[in-house]
This record gives sequence, structure tokens and C-alpha cells, in this order.
Amino acid sequence: MRIATTTIYKQGAAELQRHSSVQAKLQNQLSTGRRVLTPADDPISSAKILDVTQAQELNKQYAVNSQTADSAMRLSESTLHQVTELLHDIYSLAVSAGNPSQTVAEKKLLDAQLQGQYKEMMSLANATDGVGSYLFSGFKGSTQPFSETSFGNVTYAGDDGQRQMQISGSRQIPVSESGYQIFQAGRTGNGSFVNSANSVAPGNSGSGIVSPGEVVDVTKWNNPAHSQKFKLEFQSVNDPANPGKPVISYDLIDNQPLLADGVTANTNFNKSLVDGYDYTAGVRPAIPGQLNNYPRPYVPGGDIQFKNLATDPVGIPPVAAWDYGIKMNVTGQPSTVIGPLGASATPTGIVASGVLDSFNVDPSRNNGDIFQTMKVFSDALNNYQTSPTGMANFHNQLNTVLQNTSNMLTNVLSSNGSFGAKMVETQSVQDTNGDLKVQYGQTLSQLQDLDYSTALSDFSLTQTLLEASRKSFSQVQGLSLFQYIN
Repeated sequence: MRIATTTIYKQGAAELQRHSSVQAKLQNQLSTGRRVLTPADDPISSAKILDVTQAQELNKQYAVNSQTADSAMRLSESTLHQVTELLHDIYSLAVSAGNPSQTVAEKKLLDAQLQGQYKEMMSLANATDGVGSYLFSGFKGSTQPFSETSFGNVTYAGDDGQRQMQISGSRQIPVSESGYQIFQAGRTGNGSFVNSANSVAPGNSGSGIVSPGEVVDVTKWNNPAHSQKFKLEFQSVNDPANPGKPVISYDLIDNQPLLADGVTANTNFNKSLVDGYDYTAGVRPAIPGQLNNYPRPYVPGGDIQFKNLATDPVGIPPVAAWDYGIKMNVTGQPSTVIGPLGASATPTGIVASGVLDSFNVDPSRNNGDIFQTMKVFSDALNNYQTSPTGMANFHNQLNTVLQNTSNMLTNVLSSNGSFGAKMVETQSVQDTNGDLKVQYGQTLSQLQDLDYSTALSDFSLTQTLLEASRKSFSQVQGLSLFQYIN
């Protein structure tokens, strides 16, 4: 068999190049510590490596997002903690203001303290994250959430959105809150209904102070067929047997003009809950056996129950059994000015109404405004009067301030608790991201890391083969007849 010289050269060169290429690849693997350098080395592993690497990079970003979200929420939580402390201070100030021994001048000193608390509250409501984004403006991070047109009259320029941050492949977490929901959407009154003194000029004339009231049967109070707006009206007339001493009675009147749909007229509007008398008909007749013509006798501090009692007079026609599930009380003496015609009342005649003090009962709303409450408090301190009527008006306003401040405190604590829960969740996600980081690292190590012992053995073998190829090729080069020609 004859082999051409060129064939020998080509085969020898090819073997040298192959062994050199293998050795270069092994050397590159040893220097990088990676088994798979190109997709051609292991197509299946290369595809898996790409997927795991992408997931690993996403996980790194999620870890950064989690830390950013946690930082933002901790700042908001810290700010709301300061708001909580400030609300505690305002509540304590209102309790202190209820001291009857304080003078008008001392009330104004309390107002000066309140003014400072108001400015601090505005500052906290407009707090930023240190890089220009407002904490409590919803989606509108660059918009100042609260602006003041006058003391206590504050408008919200943000929205109800929540800025969210992706902290895992399946979880976006809110990192901001709507300032309106925190500072201007607290429950009013006792959380179910609001008691307030008559605000129509000239207002109440007596010293009656209404309590916050309470719900004794939630089901009855929330019955959609029941009204939730009432008027508690008092009548004061003179007692012929005790001149100068008033006899005070009261009535509970339906004060809801429309039914729950907001359209249909309430046929019981302006009617007595006790005996069904319709006040649109004019002055009500005298009640047999009573000096005055209002159906229930007033007992200072006694329960005023919004249900029919065995002692109630029978209406004409009789009123069906009713129970709205709430009660309250009034202390002091409503309607201190005595009706001039009370002494001439007869069992079947008509008596003049005398002076009618009243209190409104309205359902609680989610519009308790921190700033407006502070304005009510400030007005009460500045308009304080030492007369019985003035002191009663002051304490009724003070009760409103105390109720709303307490509700707002609950509202802020709820928001603060929400941030706390989300921070716990963020920490949990951070722990999961840390576990994933380890898992991704282990998976990549299995897919692409080099087995050094095998690689070193292969490198040594390849080096031996390359050296043998070089020597054999040099010897083959000498097999020529031309070396023997002289």
C-alpha cells in the first residue's frame, strides 16, 4: 500500500491540531473552573444554565426590591408611630381641658399648645422618604398630599392608590398608603352613631351634656329597615306646685327623611318614635296625667333607650313594638328657660312647647378628619364661657373631640399595624429569596462547575498524547529516499 507524503503530513498536522485544541479547552476549563464554556460543550446543560442564571438575576433584583420596600415601610411605620404619640398628647390635652376649675385664660393657654401640635401633625402628614417622594400621597409620590386653606381646613391632593413593589415572582407589596384614609377617614362618634348638640342658632339654652351612647344590640341597630337618624328633643315647663322649678320631658323623633335607598321618602319622618305623633301637624296635645306634653320624663344621667317602654303613653293609633338597639344618657338640665304657659296646662288642653333643647343622633361616617377635629377643639377652647349653657356647649364639643380623636387613634394604629404585617411578610420573602439564592447557586454548580480531578487527569493525558504526536510526526518526516541521495 502506497501512502503519499502529503497524506502523512496532513494526518500528522490534524492530530497535532486536535490534541492542541483539546488541551487548550481543558486549560480554559481549569482556569475558569467551569465545565460548560459554550453551548456546544453540553447543549442541554447550557440551556438549563441560561434559565437558572436568569432566575438567579431576577432573585437578586427581588432581594434589592425587598430591602427597598422594607426601608420605605419602616420609615412610614416610624412616622405613624409619631402620629400615634401626637394623638395621645391631643387626647390628654382634651381630658385636661375638661377640668372645670380652669379659667378662660388657661383654656387659651391650652389652645396655644394645641396650635403647636397642629403644625406638627401637618408636618408628619406631609413627610417624605428623604429622596423627595411623599409617604402618604397614594400613587402621587411627587405631590404634596395635604395643603391648608385655613386653620383646620385641609385638603388632600393625593389619591387612594398604593405604590407597590415586586418582591417575588408572585408578590407585589404596597409600600405607601393613602393619606386621606389615615388622616381624614376615621370613624366619627362612637363608631356606630354620633350624638351632637343642636347647632341651629340660637342653639341649646340649657346645660344638658349628651353621652357618646352605645349600641346594645348590633343586629337591631344595623337592621336595614330601621332609621339611623334621630332627634332627642327636650321640653321644659313650669311646675305649678313648685314655682321656678322646671319639669323636663323628652321625645325621640325620627329624623331620617329618606329610606336606605336614598330616594324613597320615609313616612315616619318627623314622627315620635314613642307614640307616633306627627310633629308636622303642629304643637302636640297635652298628655293626660302629665303637666307637659312630651311623652317621657327626663331623669338626669338615666338611660335614654331607643325602644318602647312599658311606661310609654299609648299612641293613637298605637305604635307597633320597636327597638333600635341603642341607648345614651344626658346629664345637666336641658332647656333651663321655662315655658311660660306650662302652669296653665290641662289634661286635655294644648300647652305651649316652652324652650326646646335637642340633640341629633346620626350614623357614624368614615370622614373623621384629624385637622378638623383639632379645629373644633381650638374653637371650643377659644369660645369657652363659664355660664352653665356655655360650659355645657364646651363639654359637648369636648366629647366630640375625645370620641373622634380616639377613633382616629384606632385608625392610625390599624394603618401602622398593616405596615408591621407587611414588614413581617417582606422579611419572610427576603428569607425565601436567600434560600433561593443558595439553591440557584447549587444548581448552577452542578450544571457548570468543573470536576478538577477528572479535568487534571484529562489534561495530563492530552499533554502526553500531544507530545507523542509531535515526536512521531517528526520521525515520520524523516522517512524519505531523498535523505539517502548523495
